[in-house]
Amino acid sequence: MSRSRGGGDRDSVLVVHHREISSPYSATVPHYLSRTLSASHTVHVLSRRFSDRDEDGEFPDDVVHHEVSTGEVPIVSGLLFLVASTLYAVALGARYRFDAVYAFQQTIIQGWLAARAGGSRFVVGLQSVPVRQKRDLSNAAHGRLPLRKRTRIAVKAKYAWAVGRLLDRTTEVVCLTDGIRETTELEYGVDLSEATVIGMGVDTDRFAVDATREPARGPDDTWVVTYVGSIGPPRGLEHVLDAVAATDRDVEFRVAGGGDDDYMASLRERARDLGIDDRVTWLGIVPHEEIPDVLADSDVAVSPLADIESYRISFPAKLLEYMASGTPVVATDIPAHRRLVEPGENGLLYDGTAEGLVDTLDDVIDGEADAPALGRAGRATAEAHDWDAVVAEHETVLFDRTVRRPRATPVPA
Repeated sequence: MSRSRGGGDRDSVLVVHHREISSPYSATVPHYLSRTLSASHTVHVLSRRFSDRDEDGEFPDDVVHHEVSTGEVPIVSGLLFLVASTLYAVALGARYRFDAVYAFQQTIIQGWLAARAGGSRFVVGLQSVPVRQKRDLSNAAHGRLPLRKRTRIAVKAKYAWAVGRLLDRTTEVVCLTDGIRETTELEYGVDLSEATVIGMGVDTDRFAVDATREPARGPDDTWVVTYVGSIGPPRGLEHVLDAVAATDRDVEFRVAGGGDDDYMASLRERARDLGIDDRVTWLGIVPHEEIPDVLADSDVAVSPLADIESYRISFPAKLLEYMASGTPVVATDIPAHRRLVEPGENGLLYDGTAEGLVDTLDDVIDGEADAPALGRAGRATAEAHDWDAVVAEHETVLFDRTVRRPRATPVPA
C-alpha cells in the first residue's frame, strides 16, 4: 500500500456526489464504494443532505462525511448546492491533497476543482450520460412532467458546455455501460475509448435467499407479482395493470415505489377503471432495508421498462436485487435487461405488451418455465456481481497508476 499524500499510511479519496449517499437507495454506487473502501483507505465524502434522514443508511465511522444542506426549494436549492459544494470541494482538496478525487456526472465541476486544488488524480464516474438522459426521460413522459421539473432539466442543461471540456482533463473515466460510454462520446464530442466500463453491484448478503422460502405456488393459487422502483410513464406500469386485468389467473400486483402525485393518481384511476382495485397493492416508497422482505414475499418480480434510449444504455441494477433475492425475473426484452437475463435460464423476457406479459406469466404459473430453477440461477448471477468484486475494480482505477489501456493501433489500409 502506498503512503497517502495526505500524510497517513492509507491511500485517500474524496467522493463527490449531488445526492445524499448515506443510504444506497439514492446513490447506489458511491454509497457502497465509500463504505467498502473505508475499510482499507481514507475516505471523505462530499454530498448533499436533505431533510429526511434514513438512519439505517448511516456510513461507518471510518467515512469522513461532509454534507451540504441547501434546503429543498426547486431550482434555487440546486444552484445553491452547486456554489456551496464547489467552494467546499476546493477547500477539502487543498487541505487534504487526496490521492484521488472521484466525481460523478452532476459534480464533475466540483471534482475537477478539488483535484486541481490538491494536485490529485481526477476520476469521473458516469452512471448516466450527463444531462442527456434527464432530457430523454423528460421527452418520454410525453409532456406530462410538471413545469418545475422541466425547468430544472433545462437549467441543468446550461452547465453541459463544461462537461466535455472536463472529461478531456480527467485521469480516468469510468462508465457504467458501453452504451453510456458511446453515447457520451457522441453527446460531447470526446474520445472515451480508454474509459473503463464497470457495471453495477448488489449487496448479496442483504438480499440473501431464505432457505425456508416456500416453493412456487400451483396454477390455482394467488401469485404475487411485484414491481420495485421509481414510477413514471417510461416505467411501463400501465401495461402491467392491463395484463392483470386481462389474465384469468389469480394474480396480485404489488407496487413498491413513488412518483409524481398526478401520475400516481392516474395509475390508481386506471386500476379502478379496469376493475382490479382489489388486485393491486400500492406499497408506496419502501425503505431500502425492507426491499428484501418485499421480494421474499413475491412469486415473480417484474421490470416492465419501455424501450427508450436511457434504458437501452443503462445497467438494470434493480434486476440484480430481484435476482439476489431468488425471485424469478420477468422483464421487457430490451438491451439493458439482456445484459443480465439469459431467457429461460435465469429469467424471462417478453415483448413489452400486456398480451406478452400475460403469456409469460402463464408460462410461469403453469410450470412451463421452472420458477424455482429461474430463481436459483438468478441468485448465481447476482453473486457474480457482489459489491466487493465491483468495488475492487473501482479501486484499481482510483489508485493504480498503470490502468490506462493503450489505444488500438490503426490497421494500415
